[in-house]
Amino acid sequence: MEKKYSDKETAIDYMVDSSSEEDRLSPSTTTTMKEQQTSTLTLYGLLGRVREGFQSLRGAPTELYKAYVLKFLDSYSYFSMSIIFTLFLSDDFGFTDLQAGTLYGLWGALITLYGLMIGPLMDNLGVCRSLQIGFAVSLIARLIIVFTTSRTMLLINLLGALPLGNCLGIPVLTTGIRRYTRESARGFAFGLFYVVMNVAALLSGPIVDILTIRYQNPAVQKEDGGDEIDKEPTWALSSYRAIIITGIFANLIACVITFTMREIKVDDHQEGGPTPLIPSDTDSAAAAPSPQVVNFAPKEGSLRQIMIETYSSPSFRRFILVCLITLNVRMIFRHLDATLPKYMMREFGEGVPKGTIYAINPALIIILVPLVTAATTNVDPLVMIHIGSYVSAASVFALAFSTSIWACIVFVTVLSIGEALWSPRLNDYAMNICPEGREGTFMALSTAPLFLAKLPVGMLSGILLEKYCPEEGERHSQKMWLIIGLLTLSSPVFLTVFWKYISYREPTEPKEPIPSTELRRLQLSSFV
Repeated sequence: MEKKYSDKETAIDYMVDSSSEEDRLSPSTTTTMKEQQTSTLTLYGLLGRVREGFQSLRGAPTELYKAYVLKFLDSYSYFSMSIIFTLFLSDDFGFTDLQAGTLYGLWGALITLYGLMIGPLMDNLGVCRSLQIGFAVSLIARLIIVFTTSRTMLLINLLGALPLGNCLGIPVLTTGIRRYTRESARGFAFGLFYVVMNVAALLSGPIVDILTIRYQNPAVQKEDGGDEIDKEPTWALSSYRAIIITGIFANLIACVITFTMREIKVDDHQEGGPTPLIPSDTDSAAAAPSPQVVNFAPKEGSLRQIMIETYSSPSFRRFILVCLITLNVRMIFRHLDATLPKYMMREFGEGVPKGTIYAINPALIIILVPLVTAATTNVDPLVMIHIGSYVSAASVFALAFSTSIWACIVFVTVLSIGEALWSPRLNDYAMNICPEGREGTFMALSTAPLFLAKLPVGMLSGILLEKYCPEEGERHSQKMWLIIGLLTLSSPVFLTVFWKYISYREPTEPKEPIPSTELRRLQLSSFV
C-alpha cells in the first residue's frame, strides 16, 4: 500500500515510514527522488533553490522586512558590545579578568532568567508592544552605561535594565518571523533571518578594529612600571565607549521602527478564516493559494495556565533536553567573544586584527547558510543539529594544537561551517513544535542555551585566562583550549547517546524514532 505525503512531512518522515515493507515506494518513485536530490546539490540547483526561497517571500507583509531590519540593528548593537565587553570592563573600570568574565556571564544568564520569567507576558503583550518596550529599555540602559563613571550605576544597568531589554527583543523577533510568513516559506525565512544577524556581526568586527587599533584609549591610566593605577575611573571617550555609542544609534533607529508595526499574522488557511487585511502576491514557486494577512489577537492566559499548558507537552520536555545537551557546544560562541580577543592580544600583541578574524565567522555564515538551507530544506532539523555540533566541537582543537594566527583562522572557519549546518535549524526546530500563541515562552527557552552558557563560560574564561594565558608570565594557552575543546565535544556525544529519546515522534508525526541506520544514511546522502 502506497502512502501519500503532505508538504509538511520531511525527508526524515519519509525514511522512517518507508522502513516498513508494506509502505515502500516503487523503484521508479525512489529513482525520481534521488535524481531530484542530485540536481538540487549541484551549484546550479542550489542557486535555483535559493531563488525559489526568495520568491516564496513575495507578498509577505512589510512587517517581515521591518523584522529583518530590527534584527540587523539589534544584532549590531549586541555584537559590537559583546566583542569588547570584557575589555571595556577591564580598561575603563579596572575589573580583573575573573571579575570581567563573571559579569559577562551574569549579563547573558540574566537575559535567560528574565526571558523565562516574562515569556508568558510576551505572549500576552504580543509582538509589537514587546518590541517597543524592549528596545526603549535597551536604549536607556546603553545611554547610562556609556556615560556613567560609577561602578554602581554600571552594574545596575548591566545586570538589570540591559538584559531585560535584550530578552524582550531576541525571542520576540523570532516569533515575528513565524507570524509574517507562510508555512512553506518559513525554513528559508529563518535562514535569511540568521544571515541578517551575521551581516551585522560582519560589520561590527572591522568597526571594532578601526576604533580600538587606530584610536588610543585615554581611559587607561598606567604607572611608569606598566601597572594600572587603582583609582576611581574618570570619564573619557575611550575607544570602547565610542563602539557602544555606535550601538546606541542603531538602537534609536530600531525604537522608531517598532512604532510603525502592526499586530498581524499570515494566514495559510483562508477558508472560514478572518477577514483579510491585505491579499499577498501569488507565489510563482508554489501552486497553493496565496496566504492572507490578518489581524492577530495575542493568546492571553494566566502565568499558571501558560506554564501548565507548556510543561504538560512531551515534545516540550524533549525540546528542553535538546537545549540542555547543546549548552556546551553553544559555549564555544561565548569563548569567541570573551576568551579569544584577550588570548590573541596577549599572544600576538595589541595590534592583532581581532575584529577582522572575528568577522570571518559572519562572512562565511552569510555565504553558507542560504546554500546549506537550500540543500537541506527537507532534512529534519535534529539531524542537522547533530551533524553540525560535531563540526563545531572539532574547531576548538586547532587552537589546542597550535598557538598561531593561522590556528585562530582555522578555528573560526571550521566553527562557522558547523554553525551554518546546525545553528539556524534550532529556531526551526523550536517553531515546528511550539503551539501558536505560545511562541514567547518557547523561544525564551530556546535562546537559553546561548545565553545561559554565558555565566559558566564567563567565569571559566576568566579562570582559564588567569591560569593558562596571563597578561604577564609564562603561558600554556594550548592546554586552555584543550580543556575548552573537551567540554564542547560533550554536546554532540550526548546527542548521540540520547538520540532515540529526543528523535521520538508524537502521534501527529511518525511514531517511531529516527533509526540510527537511517540517520547515518541520510547524513551521507545530504552531503555526497
